[in-house]
This record gives sequence, C-alpha cells and structure tokens, in this order.
Amino acid sequence: MSQPCAINNCKRASRTLCHCCNENLCRDHFNEHDDLLNSQLNPLTDEINALGDRLTAINIDKIKNNSRQKLDQWRIDCHKIIDRFYEEKCQELDRCVTESIDKQRKEIADVRSKMTKLIEKQETTKNDINSLTSAISNLEQKMNEIEHFRVHVDVHPLIIDDRLIQIGKSKVHEFGLMSLSSPYLTIERGRDSWNALASNDRFLLTHIDSKLCLIDENLSVVKQKEWNFSEITDMCWSSVLRRFIIIARNSVLLVDENTMLVEPVRQIEDEAWNSCRCSDKSLYLSRYAWDSSIFEYSLLPAIRFKKLWRTNDKLQNKRVDSIEYSHGTLALAINDQSSKAKFIELRSVETLSPLWSVPLDVTYNQKIVHCCLLNREGWLVADWSTSRLFHVTNEGKVKETSTYTSTPYNVNLFHSNVLAILTDVAINFHRV
Repeated sequence: MSQPCAINNCKRASRTLCHCCNENLCRDHFNEHDDLLNSQLNPLTDEINALGDRLTAINIDKIKNNSRQKLDQWRIDCHKIIDRFYEEKCQELDRCVTESIDKQRKEIADVRSKMTKLIEKQETTKNDINSLTSAISNLEQKMNEIEHFRVHVDVHPLIIDDRLIQIGKSKVHEFGLMSLSSPYLTIERGRDSWNALASNDRFLLTHIDSKLCLIDENLSVVKQKEWNFSEITDMCWSSVLRRFIIIARNSVLLVDENTMLVEPVRQIEDEAWNSCRCSDKSLYLSRYAWDSSIFEYSLLPAIRFKKLWRTNDKLQNKRVDSIEYSHGTLALAINDQSSKAKFIELRSVETLSPLWSVPLDVTYNQKIVHCCLLNREGWLVADWSTSRLFHVTNEGKVKETSTYTSTPYNVNLFHSNVLAILTDVAINFHRV
C-alpha cells in the first residue's frame, strides 16, 4: 500500500522515496524538491567562485615581503659577523708573522750593534770573534727557519643549526596585562644594581650587583664584567654599530657583546644624560634636565652630532624619561613638571612633530617612567612610583592598566615572547 505524500495538505499518494531526505513524495513534489536542491547549488557555486577569485587576487609577494626582509636582514647581519671574525683572524695571522720577523730583526740589530762598537774600539778579542760567529750562525739557522716558516691555520666548517630560523604561520595573539602569566623564571639582584635593561636578537644586557651581565635565550648569565664606571641611567642596542650603548650619567659607552670590552664614545660630550635609543641611522639622547631636548647623533660613517631637537616651549618644564624607536617614530615618556602630569607621546623621527599624546593616570611625582616596545601591539609603560603598568596602543590609547606585584623599575621585551620586568630585588621573566 502506497504512503501519502509527506508535504502538508497534499492529498496525492507518494510515488517515490527521496533517499537524501528519507521522505515519501508524490511526483510533483518530488520534482519541486529536486529542483529546489539543485537551485541551491547556484549560490554555493557563486560563493566558491568568489573565494577562488579572492585567493587568486592575494598578493603573495606582499605576504612574504615582511618576513623576507627579516631573512635578508638576518643574512646581512650574519655576513657582517663572519666578515668581522675573518678580519680578526687576519689580524691575528699578521701579528703571528710580524712577531717572528720583528724578533729576528731585533736580534740582527743587536749583533750589528755589537760589531759596530767593536769596530769603533779596535780592541777585538778572540772571544769576541767566536761570540759573533756563534751569534751569526744562530741567526742564519733562524733565518732558514723563517724562510720556510708556515703558519698553521686549523679551519673547521661553519655548521648552521636549522633551529636558528624557524618558519611557520604566526599565531593570532593579543598582549593582555590582565592575563599576564606569573614569572616562569626569576634572577635575583641586589638593591645596589642599576635599573637598566637592553636586548638584541641574542642577549639581554643588565647590571646585577657590581657586574654588567649578558643573559642568553636560556636566561642564563653567560658573560659578566665588573662595572667600574658611574651610575647607569639607560642602555640600548645599535644594530648598525653591533654594540650595546650605555649611558653612565655623564658619559656614553660602547659595549662589545663578544668581548665585553667597554669603550667611551669620545665624539659625545659629557652631559647629565638620562635616556638613549637607536634607529637604523641615529642615536637619540635626552638629558636629565627639564628642557625636553633630544640630541641626535648620526652613527655612520662615524658617530657625530647631527641636531638638537627642542620638543617644548621654553616656559614648560618637561623631562624625557624614556625613548623608544619603532618604524620611523619615537615614543617618548614625558614627565611634565609644569602641568604635574606624566604622559606618552609619539613623534616622527624626521621632524619630531607630535603624532599623538596620551596622559598616564598616576599621582604626579618626579620619578622616572620607563617604556618598551611590544612588537606591533604598542608600548608597555612602567611607573615604578605607583607600581603600575600601562599598555598604550599604536593609536595612542591606554588599552589596559595593571598593578604589578613588585615595584617595576624597567621593562624589556626579549626575543619577542619573553617580557623582562626589572624590580628592586629581581628580574622577572614572563611568557607573552
């Protein structure tokens, strides 16, 4: 016995079973049902065609461009490291050969001097002749050795660890102060340590107790050097000079990450320097003074004074506490004594004209404010007088504020995913 059509109000008997819907339908309604299903293919076809068009329109070069620039810069930096290492070894080779030649030259000069004195005195003895003959014989033997001298150079192949560069899709992640994890590692420091941090792609530089310390990606102190200079007020990394720059209140110093050699920068006059930061062309310095001035020094071909920027009216008392460089802009942490306020402002490096300014909601005081760049997510600001952290976006908005568990004297983003927060007794490392 046939079943009735499943469509409401249809009195006809079903003629077929739609297996995809498991419904009994009459001939007319089956045709309508079939036509309806087929018609739904059209918009789906349009959608898949649109997605295909969008995929075709994607500029693959644009997607790769930023990452390719990082790879290109990495290659340039590595070539510089290899070239510098090669030059050091060439100089070492020159010294090795020169020392041998100079030693032989001195011995020949000594024998010649003795002979000259004997000739002048005309009192040569048999012992003198024997001594000179023996000395000349020794020199001749050494000369034969020098003429066949070869410097042994033991060269090992350069082994590239594939882990040096890891390529994969970036994860969508937003930095959040409220979700900041607990420190996963802490390095203790004494209260007499200076409150400065700086990092490059390999190391974090800081001052712990009486020593200048380099911390590697495993957060281990791998190099240290006794600090014999004055108070450190700030430090930064120069990718152009391949050196750390340290502001020691009245002087500017360069630190080699390989040798830990500290050299004063003679081209910069002694001032009460307060903060520093480098772009790819210049070094920017501010003084511990209420004039809000920025001193710009070019880095290549040599360090030399370029320009003094005055960023405020002479009647205003403002101090630049911290400087951060990012993509042609300078973020300045300002202490404004005139209006009793602290704020962050973004300025163009070309003109130092302000792009935006955002006040910090803190009780006014004259203590220094530090800030650091958060990749593409703006800036993190630490006001240690109130133990507060501020996340300021690229658009000049305070996204979040948070009170830190300890007093945050300074902050630094290390290896793009490790936030170092320096307190009075420790350096706390957070994963971000």
